[in-house]
Amino acid sequence: MNTNDLGITNLKPMSVWDILDTTFSLYRRHFLLYLSIVTIYFLSNIIEYSIKGFLSENSVNQLVASLASLPFAVLAMGGIVIATVAIYMGEEITTKKVLRQSLHKLWTLIKAHFLWRMAQVIPFVFISLSIVSVIRTRSWALVVLSAIISLPFLLYFSVRWIFYLEAVIVENTNAIGALYRSSDLVRDNWWQVFGSIILIALSSYAIQYIFVLSIGTTFLLLDLSGGADFRTIVEWSIMQNVLDSNSYVFYVIMTGSRQIINSLIIPVWGIGIVLLYFDRRIRKEGYDIEQTATTME
Repeated sequence: MNTNDLGITNLKPMSVWDILDTTFSLYRRHFLLYLSIVTIYFLSNIIEYSIKGFLSENSVNQLVASLASLPFAVLAMGGIVIATVAIYMGEEITTKKVLRQSLHKLWTLIKAHFLWRMAQVIPFVFISLSIVSVIRTRSWALVVLSAIISLPFLLYFSVRWIFYLEAVIVENTNAIGALYRSSDLVRDNWWQVFGSIILIALSSYAIQYIFVLSIGTTFLLLDLSGGADFRTIVEWSIMQNVLDSNSYVFYVIMTGSRQIINSLIIPVWGIGIVLLYFDRRIRKEGYDIEQTATTME
């Protein structure tokens, strides 16, 4: 696909490799626009991290922190979708216009995002309650059964509803309608969409881990890690374990770096899903033909 002149005339089916290539091309060419939107997402991370730091570590307080940062995160994710749609369709877009449009649809986006998240949270709650029952029954059978039932549910609906943001923004649906619309686009091609999502996710998170581990390795080589070894850094960056270090400077730099890089890779995910959304519409509904006919009227 020619990424030098994106627009309606270039709407056509893409392979997953074309989607990845176009994703990084759009991000690179419009980096400042995406960076300005990502600043909002970074703010949401700071809010969540700060609240968690003041509150004790229990499920309720963690939930409070997540809910407090949610509007900022969704505003940024919606902005990324709006910016990518405009760029992909060959339209001019500014940060101010992006945020204004995202803010206008914010409540609907939050509701749709909440419903999508519930498909992921409910199975984990079910498994957690099963684990608690182990204390009383001393049997792991219920936990195993819960995982067998819940995890496929989590995976299936996470993919089936993946285009909820695009449905709200591009097609102006409500929250429930966004899930139905996404389901319709994914239907009959779940495995293909799933494979594309995996590759997009791996591409974005690989960047995060490479940068974070590179920074950690540099501190190790300079003997400035405060006693933390490479295994500790890997487990902290990938498995979210506690970063056990005696150096406050090392801890602050590593934590801050992860927050910044985590924010910077969000557009990779957002752009990739938008391109996958258009690809599904083109393949399933002839969206490219529809748009070409509309412009010729």
